[in-house]
Amino acid sequence: MEKWLIEVRHSLDEAIAKATGGSIPLQNLYMLAPIMYSEAHKMRNEKLLQEMIDASDDQVAADVSLDAKSKEQYKFHFVSSYLFCFVVAGKIEEMQYDRIMDYVCERLDLFEDDHDHD
Repeated sequence: MEKWLIEVRHSLDEAIAKATGGSIPLQNLYMLAPIMYSEAHKMRNEKLLQEMIDASDDQVAADVSLDAKSKEQYKFHFVSSYLFCFVVAGKIEEMQYDRIMDYVCERLDLFEDDHDHD
């Protein structure tokens, strides 16, 4: 599990650096997740990349439809989207994704303080 934490932390730091150095609003950080996954894992499959992009969009849209303020939780959405790319790519099952997300959420501060995430 530690390898997931290391990869996620590195990817999140890199995404935040890209966003703050460019013109990407932090609320849209999750949009970088599939691209960063494909770069990190040398994936060149455009169709699979589009599936990852669509899955990330759907995942965030579903969360925001339940709680509009969740859009502010850009770190969580990025990590969730990044890890879900492994599911879309067939590298892990959804149950494993859930366990990894739990592990990562317990060890990284992914939520902004002004939002109730219980």
